[in-house]
Amino acid sequence: MTDTPALIAEEYPLDDGLAQVQEQLQQDLAQVRERLRTLVAPPHHKIQDPIMYAVEHTGRLLRPSLVLLSSYLLEGETGAATHHRVIDAAAAVEILHIATLHHDDLIDDAQVRRGRSTTNAKYGDAIALLTGDYLLARCMQAAASLGASRMMSMAETLIDVCVGQMLESSQLFDPLRTEEDYLAAVSGKTARLMRTATTMGALQCNASTDVQDALESFGHNLGMAFQIWDDILDICSEETGKQVAKDLLNGVYTLPVIYAVEDFPDRLLPTLREQPLSADRCQEILSFMHESGAISRAAEVAQRHVTDALRAVESHPSFVHRAPVIGRYLRNLVDRLASQHPALRAQPGTARSGSVRPGSVRSGSEALPSYGTAKALIDDWLNGYIAQPNDRLGRGGAVCPFVAPSLRAGSLEIRVRAVGSAPVVGTVIDMVRHALDEFDLIEWEGSNPALRSLLVAMPDLAPTECHLLDEAHRAVKPAAVRRGMMIGQFHPLCEERAARNPGFPVNRSPVPLVAIRPMALHDILFLKDRKEWFEEYHRRFGSHYKPSRDAIEPLFVELFQRACTEHGVGA
Repeated sequence: MTDTPALIAEEYPLDDGLAQVQEQLQQDLAQVRERLRTLVAPPHHKIQDPIMYAVEHTGRLLRPSLVLLSSYLLEGETGAATHHRVIDAAAAVEILHIATLHHDDLIDDAQVRRGRSTTNAKYGDAIALLTGDYLLARCMQAAASLGASRMMSMAETLIDVCVGQMLESSQLFDPLRTEEDYLAAVSGKTARLMRTATTMGALQCNASTDVQDALESFGHNLGMAFQIWDDILDICSEETGKQVAKDLLNGVYTLPVIYAVEDFPDRLLPTLREQPLSADRCQEILSFMHESGAISRAAEVAQRHVTDALRAVESHPSFVHRAPVIGRYLRNLVDRLASQHPALRAQPGTARSGSVRPGSVRSGSEALPSYGTAKALIDDWLNGYIAQPNDRLGRGGAVCPFVAPSLRAGSLEIRVRAVGSAPVVGTVIDMVRHALDEFDLIEWEGSNPALRSLLVAMPDLAPTECHLLDEAHRAVKPAAVRRGMMIGQFHPLCEERAARNPGFPVNRSPVPLVAIRPMALHDILFLKDRKEWFEEYHRRFGSHYKPSRDAIEPLFVELFQRACTEHGVGA
């Protein structure tokens, strides 16, 4: 896996920096939505409905967010006038995106998008086509108001998007489509618009050419990863309720299909040439993709693009002042995109092919888990070990009683990070600090905050390097406790022992990772020994030990009262 460098600054800004970015982004996106409605306002009331229908439900506004975040990286002497131009640039990018979706839906004869009827399904193909054309014209009008170079950028973007889509359409039902063919099409039809989004904000701030190049690299690589994720989801969409393998049935042979054909040409080429595909034939192709590891290979390509994208932002000297905060925010944004694709959490077939039993140790000569395999291993570990009873615990119940309900509530998030070759403890400490900040930024599923957990895996951390994770845990735990959080390290050689059975190394896992969750009542087991830790625990849970409250496990009461006496903290 490609190295992921640490952020530039050695010391991170105060935690409220991330909150300020979130608040500013939400305020600016509200302005973008208002400008969208203004910029596309139709000149006649009789055509208002389809046009406003197109812009009223804009989804997560990913591309405008990229415009804004790229401008935040360069904030310094920019004033209100520049900020207004950034808002208009973000709106123009979104108008172009919406216009291309109208044409995509017509090409695909799509009836539903984002859970509601497409414009062509609601108003007919002719109106949908004209609505898309109208939005393109409005986009160019908005870009022209920002200057000739901005309009040229939008025009070039539209050209590249069309070329990418034409390249894809020219190879429909072509089983000999290559990886190079696929990447060329994706670079145009998806990555080009994200590349434009990340540079438009910088252009409004008069960024230098090398800064623009860095942001172009970020946008391009993020766009490539985004499309590969989407293509994986198309193949593994049973969990989402969508039609499985719609691209395959429509003759769009994406990266997982291309990889599977490379591995099984004698079996798949004749099948793909038999059109139309029957349900049985389609299922046979899906099985080959799972068995060959083609889906995991595609996920690894996406992850390499993510690594390259983040490196472009985090390593550029022009971003040194804002990169620590914005870089962490971008990491969280990227992770949220990836986590929306269930196929990337646990791909069928990968868990068994590379599984390692909890507590077992991988030798230094064995290959480290891939991106996709790491997630599958963690999923097996959570369900087969952490959420299960274990006789060696010294108590009844699961190793962690919160994991099963957390999984059911959708409140357990998994991230995969690369520490890179020859990591040092500072690198791992940085990653754990990042994870603490990410926890606060995640848009959590479920209504119970107590069930929220974030797991950050580091699959390229070799067994001989796992002591770095232990050192990072010791270094970061005090800051976590002050924030009301608990962190735990898990890896194949971890020597952390069960609270009720010191002979049981309970924190063994097949993949090195750190787990983060809110402090809980039972954490008296882990916070009783240091005064500053116990004070934080007492402040949050001391009232639970009052006689009037419900009964608490006697061991907890004993430890709590002993800690009160030892540390001079009021019971």
